[in-house]
Amino acid sequence: MEKKGISAVVATVLIILITVAAVTIIWAAIIPMINNQLSKGTICLDAISQLSIENKGYTCVEGSDLKIQIGHGATDFDLADIQVLISSNGTTESINLVADITGISLADLPGTNEEKTFLIPDVNMTTNAADIDTVNIAPIVVVGDTTEACEALSPIIVKAC
Repeated sequence: MEKKGISAVVATVLIILITVAAVTIIWAAIIPMINNQLSKGTICLDAISQLSIENKGYTCVEGSDLKIQIGHGATDFDLADIQVLISSNGTTESINLVADITGISLADLPGTNEEKTFLIPDVNMTTNAADIDTVNIAPIVVVGDTTEACEALSPIIVKAC
């Protein structure tokens, strides 16, 4: 009868404490990752629903250059750039307006309830302007400290101006 051990109550309390500590550690590691993904999804959803390629005669091929008119709805979001996707003969080329085209800055992108037309010169495209089939855009948004590219909008068929 001189065996020593811990009582059932102490063992139960220790198991509960270990479980709570494990859940707390996992919670602290997982929740920030989930919040970042939710923020990205919400911001991208806003961006996709608010940006549009306007097909009012200003989205067209003019000579060897491409003109594209982009509209921005009433909801504001942190827009970092706009990726233009140019499709020609089964291939797609990507050009960022702010990063790749000289003379376009972040301030030049359309603000809330604005439409702006951008000229993409032939020197920025590897695609011959006469061969362009469709064009679409994908917003690039600020999520926390990083920028994320969102899904592309529906393409617009491009014609001559």
